[in-house]
Amino acid sequence: MWKMLEAIMALITDILTRVRPISFVRKLQLILVLITLIMITFFVASPYLGQERIELGKNSPFAIGNFAPDTVISNKEIIYEDMQKTNLERQKAYQSAAYIFERDFTVLNSLNSYINEDFDNLESLGTNENASRIVPLLKSKNPRWKKRERADLKLLLNYKRKDLVRKAVLKGTNLLFSTHCIMKDTPEEYSKMSESGGNIVNKGSQEKNSIIEGTKIFPRKFIYDKNKYFYRLGRILDDKIKLDPNVLPIVKRFVVSYIYSFPACIYNPEETEKEKLARMNKVPVVKSRIVANETVVKKGELITPEIKKKLEIINDNASNANTTSILSLLIIQVIFVSIIGFFLKGYDRRRLNDVSSNVVVFSMIWIVSIATYFISAAFYKPESDFESVYYFAIFVPIGMVGLLLSFIYDIQLSIAIGFYLSLFVFISSRYNPTSFFISFCTSIIASIYGRKLTKRIDFIKSGFVIAGMQMLVSTSGYLFDSRPYWVSTGSGSFTSDLLHSNIFKLYLICLINGFICTTAAQFLLPIYEYLFNIPTRFKLMELADTGHPLLQSLLTRAPSTYTHTFMVAAMSERAAQNLNLNWLLTRVGVYYHDIGKIPNAGFFIENQHLIPRPENVDKNNPSIAASVVIRHVTDGIEMAKKARLPREVIDFIPEHHGTSTMAFFYHKALADLTNEQRGNIKKSDFQYPGPKPQSKETAIVMIADSVEAASRSLDVVSSESVDELIQKIINIKLAESQLDESGLTIGDLLIIKSSFKEVLLSSLHSRPKYPKPEETKKLEGKEVSEQDKSEQENKSPEDKSVSEKSIDTGEKVLPHLQKNTEIENLEIKTIVSKKKVRKKKTASKKKSLSVAREKKDAGI
Repeated sequence: MWKMLEAIMALITDILTRVRPISFVRKLQLILVLITLIMITFFVASPYLGQERIELGKNSPFAIGNFAPDTVISNKEIIYEDMQKTNLERQKAYQSAAYIFERDFTVLNSLNSYINEDFDNLESLGTNENASRIVPLLKSKNPRWKKRERADLKLLLNYKRKDLVRKAVLKGTNLLFSTHCIMKDTPEEYSKMSESGGNIVNKGSQEKNSIIEGTKIFPRKFIYDKNKYFYRLGRILDDKIKLDPNVLPIVKRFVVSYIYSFPACIYNPEETEKEKLARMNKVPVVKSRIVANETVVKKGELITPEIKKKLEIINDNASNANTTSILSLLIIQVIFVSIIGFFLKGYDRRRLNDVSSNVVVFSMIWIVSIATYFISAAFYKPESDFESVYYFAIFVPIGMVGLLLSFIYDIQLSIAIGFYLSLFVFISSRYNPTSFFISFCTSIIASIYGRKLTKRIDFIKSGFVIAGMQMLVSTSGYLFDSRPYWVSTGSGSFTSDLLHSNIFKLYLICLINGFICTTAAQFLLPIYEYLFNIPTRFKLMELADTGHPLLQSLLTRAPSTYTHTFMVAAMSERAAQNLNLNWLLTRVGVYYHDIGKIPNAGFFIENQHLIPRPENVDKNNPSIAASVVIRHVTDGIEMAKKARLPREVIDFIPEHHGTSTMAFFYHKALADLTNEQRGNIKKSDFQYPGPKPQSKETAIVMIADSVEAASRSLDVVSSESVDELIQKIINIKLAESQLDESGLTIGDLLIIKSSFKEVLLSSLHSRPKYPKPEETKKLEGKEVSEQDKSEQENKSPEDKSVSEKSIDTGEKVLPHLQKNTEIENLEIKTIVSKKKVRKKKTASKKKSLSVAREKKDAGI
């Protein structure tokens, strides 16, 4: 049963991780985006949908004057046109509009000429001691002064500076004329004029219009009927006219008299009505609001006209507002999705071009969306009081998405998705700004910390970090909203007050939310790892365990390949670290890059001396040999898929060879044929299936694999020889265009070269040759026994070689580096045989020389 389950899971993983055409992925992305938009729009709009209609007929229970049979609560915020308030505002505007008057400044000109004429007559009479006798003559000359008091006229006749009096009267008359609107008659609307003021249209003046206060508009009869107006005008003249105190009162009476006699301000009712209507029409329609969860009427409450009006509005919006609400929310989401799309345009093109990555990302969005929907339904219940203490966002596990996406992918993608989810939380929180800031800040801090998760304990640390961020932003929101953070009435016990305070409850929920996020992340991570075969850090660390069945099989059946693998891994890992790449993925990829050699391990030269059984392959046939070598790539891919290795790890198997040509077998195939037969040879039969390395990591492994094999051919290990060897391999790969699609730069290749050189010099170092035991005994003054000599002489060359290798680095069997050809392990066999022959000849020569030297020493 378990095997069947494993097979099913392997099939599901293969379907999800299979390489699809880019057109298929784009269609899938479009479908997933549409599903997400529809789902989130429904979740956000659902609180505003489904308001039940209320029966509001004349005989209904909710008729005006009845007591409400049930409590009615609005389930959404409704903004409506309140015509009752609008009419009130318009009526106020109508009444407050300025009244229109006309003031003719030609009257002022005539008035000034009359004043000058009257004072000319005054000055013509001169100063006379018998002024009392001349007063009648003065009045006859100045008919406008007939009602002036004799004492005033007598004083003026005796006053020497009559010119100053003239100027004062002219100044005062002009002042009151230009600053007041004194009418001949009293309009019916006068009581309202004094409140709203007036707009005066000036005739015969450069200033066409002027605004005047209501207190300065009055009929002329008020000047003497209501003394307050006379005294008010007098006070104005006192401030502006500086004159002899004995003469000044006379001047004021003269000025007021002239103003009274020549009123120049006329009320225009037609223009006033036009102004009032224009002012009234400018008043916009007043919008009223029924807030979400507002109790419109309680059970048993009297139904008033205002309440019935709100009930009618709820009925109207129950059917009319749904479409507009959904459309507005959909438009907002499309805008944000477009912004995020442009933000991710420069993101890793391969990362989002597969099925599994898209399913992972959108599934996380759906999980948080569904959770937010249910949390919102509980948080905003009418009877709950959560909103007064908490913020909605601290109940949403948005930090989980930040941790997972950042840990699995990177910060850029995590922040982009967090930004979109923060918008969703903002709308779900009834547009509470603090909830948006909590969500967005939580997403950012979780994304940043997610890249630092290296151990399981780091998840617990991230819970504290997320909770701390939410506490800080929530505290800021409390200060901004002026919310009470402590108990209203203290109990006398600090501990009791703390436990019952709002700030303690708030911080407690933040702490719980932080650990819910990390717990959910730890729960979902292995599921995503297993189902989508994601190469997370923890997954790679499991695969790096040498106890893995594939690595154990490689160790037992192809031990030299196993040794080669770990040497390549050391070189590749160092280069990846220096280039700031995914060094753990690189190491694991190398571990499994040659597992395809396990079925035919003995065929490959590095394992033949350990597995000396005959193979069922004719190695003298280049075509057959090449097909066996190529099959180790395809076999490795199949074995990796059966073992459910991540796709990113499997990529190392074909890409570490790319599409390079097996030059040894291709050359041998051409050499064994005539010129006519060579045309039938296909070069593609001697090329690896590829693809070329698609990432920097696989390209590093391609170079390291060839460098490690070629390093065994070095006769002398030095910095210069290693440097030259690595450069030759890099040149070969560049000449074959194997690195064109990897993204490696010239600078990267220099770093790779330096990294490989460091590791090779450390592993290929030489050791001093240890002296023979008998030589040491000679130095100690001891003779070697005949038995020991006999045993040393009777040892076979092979035993001596093994003995020497046990205490010395020995001579290694290394392949020869072919210029501009692919270094293949199968080429080593011929070269090894030749080196063995040369070694035996060298040993024989050394033995002959030794015998000759001994004879010479013995005098033979």
